[in-house]
Amino acid sequence: MAVVFLILFVVLMLLLVLVLRQSCAFLKRDDQLLIEKPSDREVRNGPGVIWFPPLLCKVVKRKALLLEELELVVVTDTLSGGQRTVAGPQLFFPGAYETVGAKAKKVILEKDEYVKILDAKTGELRVVKGPEVLSPSPTESVPNGVQKAVSLKRHEYVRLTDSAKGTMRVERGEQLVVPGPMEVLDPKQTAFQLKQNQYIKLLDTAAGVIRVEVGEQIVFPSPTETAPEGIKEAVSLKKHEYVRLTDTATGEMRVERGERLVFPRPMESIEPKHEAFRLRKNEYIKLLDRASGVIRVEVGEQIVFPSPTEDASAQVQEAVNVDHETAVLVVNKESGQQRLVTEKGLFVPGPLDEILEVRKLIRVEPHEVAIVRDNDSNFTFHGAVSNCLRDVCDNIDEDASAKGGVGTAFFLQPHCELVTMYWGSGTSQEDIEKKVIKNAKCPAHKVPVTKVDVRAQYAFFEYCVRTSDNVELVLEGTIFWQVMDVSQMIRATGDPKGDVWYHARSALIQAVSRVTLEQFMAEFNTIVMNATSSEDEFYKERGVIVHSLEVTRYECVDRNTSAVLQEIIQETTNRINRMQHQQSENDVLREQLTGEIELEKQRKELIQAKSDNDRVKAIIDGEASGLRLAKSAQTFFGLLSDDLPDAEARLALFKFFEEQHMSTKRAEHLASGKANLFLTPEDMNLRLNMPAS
Repeated sequence: MAVVFLILFVVLMLLLVLVLRQSCAFLKRDDQLLIEKPSDREVRNGPGVIWFPPLLCKVVKRKALLLEELELVVVTDTLSGGQRTVAGPQLFFPGAYETVGAKAKKVILEKDEYVKILDAKTGELRVVKGPEVLSPSPTESVPNGVQKAVSLKRHEYVRLTDSAKGTMRVERGEQLVVPGPMEVLDPKQTAFQLKQNQYIKLLDTAAGVIRVEVGEQIVFPSPTETAPEGIKEAVSLKKHEYVRLTDTATGEMRVERGERLVFPRPMESIEPKHEAFRLRKNEYIKLLDRASGVIRVEVGEQIVFPSPTEDASAQVQEAVNVDHETAVLVVNKESGQQRLVTEKGLFVPGPLDEILEVRKLIRVEPHEVAIVRDNDSNFTFHGAVSNCLRDVCDNIDEDASAKGGVGTAFFLQPHCELVTMYWGSGTSQEDIEKKVIKNAKCPAHKVPVTKVDVRAQYAFFEYCVRTSDNVELVLEGTIFWQVMDVSQMIRATGDPKGDVWYHARSALIQAVSRVTLEQFMAEFNTIVMNATSSEDEFYKERGVIVHSLEVTRYECVDRNTSAVLQEIIQETTNRINRMQHQQSENDVLREQLTGEIELEKQRKELIQAKSDNDRVKAIIDGEASGLRLAKSAQTFFGLLSDDLPDAEARLALFKFFEEQHMSTKRAEHLASGKANLFLTPEDMNLRLNMPAS
């Protein structure tokens, strides 16, 4: 029985322990107990022991929310719907009817940052600048996030536009710019840094006003100003330069001269700078005023600046130095009259004068005639005027005629021109200018002739003719002709040289056609002379004369005929050559004999001269040798006169020495050469004793 009570007691104790364990909770410092009762709920925060009826309450044990320094949560009251923000650092225990949202970070703003916070409850937008740590309320949001403030340097600026009011403002550096709640930031821009020679035009788009700022400075435009043209360089003018400026509003113009820097006004446009007209002593310029139509003339030495309305494209021109070689043809634009200025000195035309031509003095040599035609086509002749020309022509330069063969010079008068003819020539004008004379045998070119040469001239020709026996020949030669009457010539022809050439060809063709080849070869000089002298009337009509027509070469065109002719010519030439060769041989032999005779004469004179020279030389050598021997003997005898008084003894001794000397010489000669020595018994001093037979 006792055992049963013991078991029951143990069971009861176990049940009691279980009941007690279900009706209490042990909470730490970060624990919270949510107790849900049948009619309410409550929370109990630790630490501690919490008792509750286990059968009537439902409990939930949960951890408190640990919020760090930069964390926050949004807590919502499920009964009232209200929300609040709980920011760390703390250990947060929510209420019985509160729900906790997810953890969020606080908004951290550095010194150069800002944030626009929108309150959804009131619709207000506020700006918070850094440095700051923000814990937005549950109804606040950051739509654009954290933004950087605009850092402006000293030369930078930024425009801010209020999107609610439309107003604009400009903030300049140095600073950090944070926009207002409703302001929009434009990108920052650099202010206009102007140097001393720079300027800028700023247009106010609101008022339409333009202002000009010139350096040296930093220019910040207003909120409504723009610089459409940017920074521009001022016009730097040197002493001789100028620039025109036009006011686009009023149309007024002004001119600025150097030396200076020119800055335009707000409404002025500036043209490219120009150099002033620098005039030397012999230069001038005409300037037309486009406003009044007045022309002014400025003459050097000076620097001329045109007025604003004067033509800047005028050209500096040289005044004409009028002297005895130069004249000026001038036309007056008002009256249209021309005049020739010959007064000596520098000529500067008037405002209404125009220089048509600078005319040089035309010189006419004594053998030349220059023809001048006036406006009425009358001719005036200058130069070598013959008597026949003076009789038929009234317009003659009498001064030139009086001078005879001296020549003349003149200026072309107004409305006059020098007559230019074109004569046939074998050399082209280009070759003449290059000084290349070809002298072709046909006048294939036309060259201009302004002065008629009245001297005798020549022209080469090459004509094809036929004899009466139908042999075609080519004749080459020279025509000597001369202009005799210039007045007659200018009225009859414009190419006297060509006329002479072609007419001479016609005359030769007719003359040769009347004779046979044999007759032509025998008498071609007479035939040519007759052809020339029979046509005088043609040349007289043209005022020319042909002095002679000479044929220098002829040949047959047909090869067979030419070959026969060449054989005849060759045979004649060979005969002449053979005779000339024989004559040359005879002359050579004659000269050879003459030379040999002369040589023998000279050889005889040479032998005679050599003989005379040898004889004279032998005499001189003998005399010299004898003189030496006599002198030597005299000296020898004189020295021995005291020791050997006997003359015979001295002579014998002298002979002995001479013999020894000669023997020594002979021995030297024999030793030095290849001679053979032949000795006689006398030389050896030998005696032969022959025994008797």
